[in-house]
Amino acid sequence: MLSRIATTLAAVALLASPAAAQKKPAVTSFPFWTAPKQPHANDFVPGLTAALELTPEQVAKIVAAREATVDSPEIRALKGKGDPNATPDELAAAATKRAEAAEKLHKQVDGVLTNDQKALIEKVNEAYAKAVAEVAEDFQPKIVAAKGSPDDVAALRKEQREAVVTSFEKKLGGVLTAAQQKAVDKAAEEAKKRAGDRPEKPKK
Repeated sequence: MLSRIATTLAAVALLASPAAAQKKPAVTSFPFWTAPKQPHANDFVPGLTAALELTPEQVAKIVAAREATVDSPEIRALKGKGDPNATPDELAAAATKRAEAAEKLHKQVDGVLTNDQKALIEKVNEAYAKAVAEVAEDFQPKIVAAKGSPDDVAALRKEQREAVVTSFEKKLGGVLTAAQQKAVDKAAEEAKKRAGDRPEKPKK
C-alpha cells in the first residue's frame, strides 16, 4: 500500500502549483489511470494526460483539490521515513493519513471529470490491460526458462516492459481521436524538453 501511496503523491507533485505557475496552472501528469494491481497509475506513456483535453477550469479545480488534500499543510507536516525521531506508530499513522488524503483527492478529481473523459479513461485502461496480458503471455515462458540467471531475467523484464509500451501505443491509436493523439504527442515532446533542460545532479 505504501508504494501505491508514494506513486500517487509523486505523480500528483507534477501538478503545477500556483506559486510555480501563477499565469497558467497546468496538469502535466496525474494518476488518472488504472493498471493491473495498481488502482492509481501514472501515465502509461509520456503525455497521456493531455488526451483528456482538460479545460482551464478543470485544471484549476484539480490543482485546488491537491492543495486541500495531499499538499495541505497538515499532510506536508506529517513525519516520514527520513525522520530519525519518528516512531513506528507515528509513521503508520502518517501513512494512513496520506492514504486517506490521496483517496479524497481522487474522489474530488473524479467529480471534476466529464462523462466523456471518464469513458476515455476506461478505454485507455482496457487497452493497457490487454497489452500487459498479451505481452505477459509471450514472455512468461522465457522468464521461467531463465530463472537460473538473474541477469537474463532482468534483461527479459526490461524487454517485456518495452514490449508493453509498444503494444499499448499501437492499441492507443485505435482509442484516441486525431486531435487527442496530437495533444499527447505535443505533451510528450514538451516533457522531453523539460527533462533535457534540467541541470544534471553533481556526482558524489
